Amino acid sequence: MKSDWQRLTIVIHSLTGGGSEHAAANMASYWAETGREVTLLTLDSVENDQIELFPKVERVALGVMSDSRGIWSAIRANCHRIRKLRAALMKSAPDRVISLTDRMNVLTLLAARKTKLRVFVAERTDIRHHRTGRVWEWLRKRTYPTACSIIVQTEAVKAAVQQFAGRAPVHVIPNAVSIPDTGGREQEIRLLDGRRWFVAVGRLSHEKGFDRLIDAFASTAEKCPEWNLLIVGDGPEKSRLVKSVRNYDLDHRIRLAGWVESPWSALPTSSISVLPSRYEGFPNVLLEAMSHGIAPIAFDCQSGPSEIIRHNLDGLLVPADDVSGLSAAMLSLANDPELRSRLADAARSVTDRFSPDRVFGQWGAILEHPAGTLRPL
Repeated sequence: MKSDWQRLTIVIHSLTGGGSEHAAANMASYWAETGREVTLLTLDSVENDQIELFPKVERVALGVMSDSRGIWSAIRANCHRIRKLRAALMKSAPDRVISLTDRMNVLTLLAARKTKLRVFVAERTDIRHHRTGRVWEWLRKRTYPTACSIIVQTEAVKAAVQQFAGRAPVHVIPNAVSIPDTGGREQEIRLLDGRRWFVAVGRLSHEKGFDRLIDAFASTAEKCPEWNLLIVGDGPEKSRLVKSVRNYDLDHRIRLAGWVESPWSALPTSSISVLPSRYEGFPNVLLEAMSHGIAPIAFDCQSGPSEIIRHNLDGLLVPADDVSGLSAAMLSLANDPELRSRLADAARSVTDRFSPDRVFGQWGAILEHPAGTLRPL
């Protein structure tokens, strides 16, 4: 039986390189490769894109991202965004709309109000920890019940979202792992001096916990002198992290590499990946590191890592916020090449456990049988 949806529009704020943006790009490319007509729509301009799309994906960039000065400026800007978004959605004439990330979801549902658009919204983080502000959280509770479905990444977040989802069904679907890129396009981060590396990748923001990783490495550094720390990413915490590295006098052992596309493909599999997050949604960087056969360590924060790592089978989980425990885990893997190799080999199983066919098969089932069209606010 032929599917009743062929045209899909995916909406996200930008394609500037974060985990949610990669998820949106992977989703768009996957469905386009299967023969659907896919539009990827962003509020940001195309000049800021840092992620490649499958050539058949139609790229629409509204160029309405800007900082607002004061509440009235913000209200005017968001009203303008909603109008532009509504026009772009109607022009793309989709059978289904998928929106990703909290504020974008609210704007998309408001833009689709009083239309027949079928909108599915995806939460990409742990809403119990990630605060968007009083107004946005009030709007989320007001708009989410009007979605066809709400998709989250873990059961814990599902329970939290169900408290305000109304009649909208809430489904749990993990991220799909990207197929490893063996081309090593970003060879500039390959260090040819033979040193060993703990590697952490992500936005340099408070929730990602890189400050705690630097603390953990500093307490471990003397015990594993051949190991060093590479942090890949950019963000608002960069200056603070640089200061911390200098305070520890570890400039020669810790490198902040900035934003790099596909960093894992340029690193030796003898590396160790570390995820020191305070909270997560469903971390893409963990999936990517494991898919490349790099042994992982992660804080067992409330949502995400324990859904991916099976402790002592394909990685190590450290109790949340236990910096000394993180140091011990790093030292354990650094000094035990046999354990590191065993975990790294097992880690590659994520390419099957979270394969695009499996994950997007779950998405397809939901898109095929939506709960219904939007209800009035």
